[in-house]
Amino acid sequence: MTDTTTDEPQNSEEEEGETLLPTARDSEAVTPAGDPVPFWQRPLVERFLVPLVLPILVVVGLVAYILNISRIFLAGHGHIPVIVGSIITAMILIGATLLSAASPRLRQSAITLVSAAFILSIMSSGWLVLGHSQPKKTGPASLPATLKTKQTLADTAAPGGRLAFAPNSLKAKTGLAKVEVTVAAPGHTFNLQDPATLFQSLSLDAAGSKKDGVAFFPHAGSYVYFCAIPGHEAAGMKGTITVTGPTVTLTEALTATGNPPTAAG
Repeated sequence: MTDTTTDEPQNSEEEEGETLLPTARDSEAVTPAGDPVPFWQRPLVERFLVPLVLPILVVVGLVAYILNISRIFLAGHGHIPVIVGSIITAMILIGATLLSAASPRLRQSAITLVSAAFILSIMSSGWLVLGHSQPKKTGPASLPATLKTKQTLADTAAPGGRLAFAPNSLKAKTGLAKVEVTVAAPGHTFNLQDPATLFQSLSLDAAGSKKDGVAFFPHAGSYVYFCAIPGHEAAGMKGTITVTGPTVTLTEALTATGNPPTAAG
């Protein structure tokens, strides 16, 4: 009985030793021999190539991202870029918040996939609106004030300090017309709403002075003029030019008034 009692603990220790210590077969299953080392984990690559390539890739990615964001903004007009920028900013903040909250439950691959999808959507949007964001080649943006004309439109800005033009209704013929504005009170502008008029904005900044420019009216219709200072047009500082006559091209209008065909630039 004494021998039997002595042998039992030894057998249990051997069994426990067999349970706790991995066998050679288990070690081979966990770390199989002969597996190729991944390219990015090789000593020379990890020490020299990765520190060189990674910053370049990051810079290229940032530049591409910024260019595509810019294209989205440039493709819009008026308040559209502000709205698009607000939506993108909100998406970034909401997405970052959701990823931060869900990160303990998400795998790293899922987080990477969501981030890549967001960046890809920005890139795709930028390439889709590339044509719209590029400036179009057009004619002259404005006509020089030195061009010859056969008609003059006279107006007064802010008579008596009021936010108005006097008169607020003018008449003209199609073609070139000189617009002459007397400045009764400074701090205003004279603009034509239709860009087809090729009229350069007049800055009315000196009381008692006269400012003039040349406008092109290609066809009959109503052309609105206004002060571009915020709130002034809404307060009534605007008017209408009623134009009559046949439709003309800019070259025809220049020739009819004795200007060289290339005088518009």
